[in-house]
Amino acid sequence: MSVEVCSYRLSLRGKPIGSQVLRTQKRGRTVSLEAKLMLQGSLGQQTVIQSSRQFERGPHSLGFSEEIIDRSEKRRYELSFDSNSGLVKASRGPKDKAELPYIRAYQDPLGLLYQIRRLSTEVEQERVPMLGKDVVIERLGATTLETALGKRQAQVFVLYPGGSYVYVDTEAPHYILKLTQRFDGQHIEAFLTKIAQEQDMPSDLPTPRANKRRTRKRRPRRRRANTD
Repeated sequence: MSVEVCSYRLSLRGKPIGSQVLRTQKRGRTVSLEAKLMLQGSLGQQTVIQSSRQFERGPHSLGFSEEIIDRSEKRRYELSFDSNSGLVKASRGPKDKAELPYIRAYQDPLGLLYQIRRLSTEVEQERVPMLGKDVVIERLGATTLETALGKRQAQVFVLYPGGSYVYVDTEAPHYILKLTQRFDGQHIEAFLTKIAQEQDMPSDLPTPRANKRRTRKRRPRRRRANTD
């Protein structure tokens, strides 16, 4: 399927500080997500690229990566949720790796936003397991926003801990119209400015293998000859 592309304008205390693009693509039983955040101005010049792969039904994360690029260096962080080995594998480089027991169906930051878009209208609060902590999504109610698409009705959600706010269009496919996110201890606001379609993702995570149990084929039993 084609890629949904949502572009956002970033601001801090009313001043523009950059842009962000969120991409979503459904591929069979999985969903690929990507966020590219480009900062400038008071927070310095920095690019943050995040990628995620989700199960369409669930939902929970199969893999997540984050790459931070600034003037002096490039840093990369990767997570793999391996149900076959029962391990969560984390890496910050060839010499900095760790493994943890995979005991819960964990979510990642991009998958969390995708999950909020898909919440049933009957859900008032939901707890989402994430590596290191659980995040609670709480529905606050509806409001009207003036957006680049005109006036839109939005459901408002707050996330704990952190206190970030997510404003989701009440009409399908439930675009994120506005959100606040913590960055370097400050809350950045993102406002939707454009929606477009692309043919494919510019970057992606390796396709995780499905957890399939191996089954042995039974050989048919030979029938004994009737000697009577």
